[in-house]
Amino acid sequence: FIFSSVMPAASCQPIMNLSRVTLSFLTSTGTSPSNTSHRRSLATLLTMSSGRKISQVVPPTASGPISRLIGTVDVDGKGTNHPLPQVDPFMLLDQGILTESDKPPFGAHPHRGHSVVTVLTQGQVKSWDSFAQTDTVVKAPASYWVDAGSGVFHDETTVVPDPSDPGQHVSLFQLWISVKEEDRIKPAAVQYDTNLPTVDAKDAEGNVVGTILYYVGGGVSIQTPHPVTVAFITQEPGTVLKFPIDPTHGGFAVHIKGAAKYGDTMTETTQVNVVHELANADALETHLEVATPDGDSPANYLVCVGEKIGEPWFKKLVANGAVIAKSAEEAREIASRVEGYSKNGLPKGNFAPFGVAPSLNQE
Repeated sequence: FIFSSVMPAASCQPIMNLSRVTLSFLTSTGTSPSNTSHRRSLATLLTMSSGRKISQVVPPTASGPISRLIGTVDVDGKGTNHPLPQVDPFMLLDQGILTESDKPPFGAHPHRGHSVVTVLTQGQVKSWDSFAQTDTVVKAPASYWVDAGSGVFHDETTVVPDPSDPGQHVSLFQLWISVKEEDRIKPAAVQYDTNLPTVDAKDAEGNVVGTILYYVGGGVSIQTPHPVTVAFITQEPGTVLKFPIDPTHGGFAVHIKGAAKYGDTMTETTQVNVVHELANADALETHLEVATPDGDSPANYLVCVGEKIGEPWFKKLVANGAVIAKSAEEAREIASRVEGYSKNGLPKGNFAPFGVAPSLNQE
């Protein structure tokens, strides 16, 4: 899906080695570090560490069935105006609940210069890309990852056999992730995983307080250009969970259901799709602490963290998709050629790559 080009303007990793091993020790129902002293040292480090702070809390910008959570207009002011333009390495996040088949009706549209992952939490989607040129139906829970690289045409639509059944409606997040300039000239690649790992979420005393379903990282088969973790967490009421995060990584938590307090925020969040951006951390801020109030209902939230890229990027919306480049000029030039491809059509098997703008490549 490329929601950014159709929503009207509105106002409004695996994680680092220490974190991954510690999380395994605290949450996995399977293997854990075998060395007792090593386990003790990891537990001690986590106990001594402090939690990540929250730099800002941002509500969604809604438009029909789609909500913009991260990302704003392109270099020419087109698209959806939203107050949170990016959270390095994340460029865009949309959430949608779609109740009919063949939505959205964009057709094949371009991606260039970024990674895109569809986090499918309910229902089914049918995907196609210009390399494989075959339809693939993916059922939730599933991850569908596209490394756009130098360019790919892609299509993704809902499959809802019975629109009257809410259990068949499609619920998903789509996340755009920044890459380094060297990754933007590589061939595109597509991956998906429907065998996602789930582990117990345990508090500091070892009590099971919920579950963690990984969509990226945490044992998911998808190979990412740079470390990224996407985890859907269900946490029981009246509990505290410390989710390990590399202190050098950027990211956020999205509140989905119930009530929870994130990091150092003073109030509980109950509104759906509110983003809690992680502040920059020091070396001892190695986890995000989430506390849920007493009650009968668990909380659901999505944690997305990844290695910061720290390189400039510019987005140009085109043909229901987007081109990402290192400058606004290059983005516009590549987009002009992509728009021609989209309007005129190309022989089967000859869609991509778009590459870099020829005049800029000659410099």
